[in-house]
Formats: sequence, C-alpha cells, structure tokens
Amino acid sequence: MSDTLDHDNAERLAALLNILAAQSSEDEEAVPIDTLDGYMTALICGPVVASPLQAMDALFGENWPEPLQAQDQLEAFTDALHERWNEIADNLAPEPLAEQPDAMQLSPLITEFDEATKAELLSQGVLRAEQLAELPPTGVMWVEGFMQAVEDNQQHWYVHDTDSEAGQMLDAMLMSVAAVAMPAGEQREAYIVEAYDEGEEVDQDVLIDDALFSVQDLRLFWLQHPAPEAPLH
Repeated sequence: MSDTLDHDNAERLAALLNILAAQSSEDEEAVPIDTLDGYMTALICGPVVASPLQAMDALFGENWPEPLQAQDQLEAFTDALHERWNEIADNLAPEPLAEQPDAMQLSPLITEFDEATKAELLSQGVLRAEQLAELPPTGVMWVEGFMQAVEDNQQHWYVHDTDSEAGQMLDAMLMSVAAVAMPAGEQREAYIVEAYDEGEEVDQDVLIDDALFSVQDLRLFWLQHPAPEAPLH
C-alpha cells in the first residue's frame, strides 16, 4: 500500500471521533473511523461531487457538530477531517492510477483488532466489553462505510444498464469491494470460486487488497463513464 498516510492526523481524527462516540446512546452503535474513511473514499471515487461534511451528516446526523462545539474541538476536527479527505483524494489522483495500474496508491484507515487495540478501544469507551466478541474481521467496517455511501447515492451510482459493458464492469468492481464483508459461508465460497483461479489461496487480506484495487479502478471508471450531473442528496 501507499505510504502517504499521515498517522498523526489519523490519530487526531480518531481521538476527536471519540467525542462523538461518547455522546451516542447505549442502543446506538458508535461509528468507527474505518466506516467514515470508507464512506469518504466512496464519495471521492464516485460519480458525484461531494464533501467530507456530507459524509458526517450521513453517518452521524446533522447535529454532529454540537458535542465537538461544546468542547471547543469543532475547528480541530474539521481541520483533521479535511486533511484526511484531501489525502484520500491525492491517493485517488487519476494520473498515477492510470500510469501505474498495478500500484497500490490507497492507504485506507483499517483497524486491525489485536489485543492492544481492543484494550485501547475499551478504555476510550468506543466499545463495551460485550462487543469485543462481536468485532468484525479486518476491513469489514471500512467496506461497510464504502457500500453505505454507494447505497445512499444509488440513483447516481446505478445509472448504467446492468446488461451493458459499463454496467457489468461496475457490478464486478462493487462485488469485489463487498466481498470483504461477506461472512464465512456458501455465498463467500461461491464468490471466491467464481472470481479466483482454482487452487488460489484467498484469505481476508487478499480480498482487501483486491477491493482496494477495485476502488482505484472505480475512480477511473467514473471518469471514463460519467453519470449525468445531479446534486448529492
């Protein structure tokens, strides 16, 4: 993967997101940085012009600034958010993607849940003890954010006839992304059999790598097969 990730800014963004997590009620799931990152990535590589604040509204509701404002952290948060947004946009700059199609440019914020990470999330209040056993496999939360952005804007994403070459290309790329979140079972195995060569070892890391390459391909796809212009809802 690309080494362009500003780790200090990512840590700032995650820490400030914890303010929002602390405000969520017990029956609400806190939105992790992975999900926000995946959502923003989909907005950047997709067919409509968007902004990071639209990702926040979609994931946290329109009143999300209030807890940050109450702690005088709104400006710091929006600065970190926009820096991360610009970082993703730089990763998805079309020229390098076209010139080096086999190079991984994206540096996604994907949490790997080792024991130290679990302890930290528990101490920060991002997770409760009973949720530890339910943590998803690596990459799932990022992909859930990405696919939620696609579904939230499906009137713009699904504009190509499903039988057309463009429609089939789009479907294959989105399926590659969604495969990361497929639970173990028949559907996942059927996808692997269809998408990979016989005997090829396919684990979660392979699915994640291929999903990220598909995201890079989606960025170029939408430049080559633009959707009719329409405002983001």
